[in-house]
Amino acid sequence: MKHPITFVSIVVSLLALCPTGGLATEAALGRYTVGLFAVPGAGIVPPSPNVYWQSSSFVYSGSAAAGLEIPIGGTAQFGISAEVIATAMTGLWVPDIKLGDNLTFAISGTIPAGYMKVDAALGPLGASDHVTDIGDIMVAPTIGWNEGANFISAALRIYAPTGGWEKNALANIGLNYWTFSPTLSYTHLVPQQGIDFTVVAGLDINTENTTTDYTSGLLAHVDAVLSKKFENNVGIGIFASALLQLTKDQGGPLVDRLDGFEGRSFAIGPVLTYTGGTKEKPVNFSVNWAPEFGVKNRLEGNAVYLNIAGSF
Repeated sequence: MKHPITFVSIVVSLLALCPTGGLATEAALGRYTVGLFAVPGAGIVPPSPNVYWQSSSFVYSGSAAAGLEIPIGGTAQFGISAEVIATAMTGLWVPDIKLGDNLTFAISGTIPAGYMKVDAALGPLGASDHVTDIGDIMVAPTIGWNEGANFISAALRIYAPTGGWEKNALANIGLNYWTFSPTLSYTHLVPQQGIDFTVVAGLDINTENTTTDYTSGLLAHVDAVLSKKFENNVGIGIFASALLQLTKDQGGPLVDRLDGFEGRSFAIGPVLTYTGGTKEKPVNFSVNWAPEFGVKNRLEGNAVYLNIAGSF
């Protein structure tokens, strides 16, 4: 049976949640966590002018090795563990602009908010901290192209330091620096079989946190997902994700002692999707679980993502 393309489903990845990451690369968790963009259809930009919406939720629980020094607020902390519950609301606008054959322009904006609880075994900032606050907003101009069953999109995700952040806090929802993340996505569809193969790759370029004089290094991340959609509109799949820090952090004697605090993380996990709503106004659901492994200089744990997307 041929499975029709529901373009609203790709809003899940175009508008994907920017995680609320008060524990940054500066503190072992940042804008991206493995599995964040592991959503089928990420390379497709909706060709029809419209306004799309998405609600994204993110739950993360992780900890660092007891002996790992983690720079937070300009000081070193040990025995860090964290729990994060975050949500984000996103709107994506596809204007009626003709760029050329098979080209589509879109722009999105995201406002996240969340709760974070952080515990530290040792350190001058105390043993525990928690916060509920607004996170850093994100905007993303995007260009999409397609030819037959192949779709490519290029986006520049821009994260602004608008969220709550305090230097002497263990837990922060905002990060207090800008991030520019060029992202390239590719999707190949086999509609007759309901097959979707998608790859999303990006670079996170971080500016200096001028309060702590700390600059997190360049991060590369990639998500690949293979999924199959069945006749009952339920889909299942598997994804693999990787995060690699390409350059060392910079920030004075503390970072020098930590040898640049370069990090990495990997995950392999399942993806579940479902399309509900009506034919004219479909609503798409996506859930994936990302258990981390092979982690260095970051928190290690589990993340669960829930995305719901539709159109007006």
